[in-house]
Amino acid sequence: MSENKRWQFLSAFGLLAIVPPAALLCTGCGGGGGTSAASPTVAAVTSPVTSASTAPSAGSTSLATAYKAAKWTSAVSVSFPDSCTMTLTTTGVPPYHADYYLGPAGPGATASVAVTPVTHMELAVSPYNASNIAGGSATFNVCPSKASSPTATGLGPIGYTIAGEALFNPYEANGSTPALTDNVSYTFTDSSGKVQTASFIDSCNSHAAGGAGGATWHYHAVPSCLTSQLDGNGPSHMLGIALDGFPIYGGRDVNGNIIQVSQLDACNGITSPTPEFPNGVYHYVLPVGVAGKQSSLNCYSGTVLRVLANAF
Repeated sequence: MSENKRWQFLSAFGLLAIVPPAALLCTGCGGGGGTSAASPTVAAVTSPVTSASTAPSAGSTSLATAYKAAKWTSAVSVSFPDSCTMTLTTTGVPPYHADYYLGPAGPGATASVAVTPVTHMELAVSPYNASNIAGGSATFNVCPSKASSPTATGLGPIGYTIAGEALFNPYEANGSTPALTDNVSYTFTDSSGKVQTASFIDSCNSHAAGGAGGATWHYHAVPSCLTSQLDGNGPSHMLGIALDGFPIYGGRDVNGNIIQVSQLDACNGITSPTPEFPNGVYHYVLPVGVAGKQSSLNCYSGTVLRVLANAF
């Protein structure tokens, strides 16, 4: 399908409000991938209302306070224009990566060396290059409340980690194949004689998506390299924020036990205590060891803010 026809197809299904055209540059990555000059920017909602049923309990830490105290890395800068608004800007450069990765083979790419097992996409080896990683910028309502009904997660970024990488939904661009189920690796010897392994999805559950101008490094599941540093095998700490303003956590409860998918709602959400919110808070969970459709968020429980194309 040509780029123009694909854009017309997305428009027909109402996706234009949340996806800029440049997000379609990656044909093999969950929800369409990042872009060269324009990672999505989110416009703030005015007069946000905090629902007592979904906000932290009275006297406990507020979401805004928790986001201010989060361990944002040097790749990320955050500010709080008012008590219910947070802005985030990130270089998008991942702290964890291999020397090489597999990306869709195409014009200008090296020869295909592997094929994904489900979608049969041809992949070529690409060297990791930090200067080719695209950044992003977003504004969040940090006084979120649950909407009357969930909203499906769309293409491209659906949230950001404290390390600055984007989180995508579970799927590749076709919207039906969970990315982790379509993984493949290729082992080779580089020009220095070192044995290298390049993967479509790396051991951290991340990879790159994008065109010649830049690639969005993103996750389709729990960022295992990040959570191993944050949590070890103990309780999951807040590791990011979804576009609707609710926090994102790894897959362990406050006692360090693995959270089962059956405990989560359709959007991977749960209300329970966390290290930051001992009285309980609604939050999203990226389950441990899940490769299927609940490896990431299928929907938002809160109100998704309007995304502006080509704003960063």
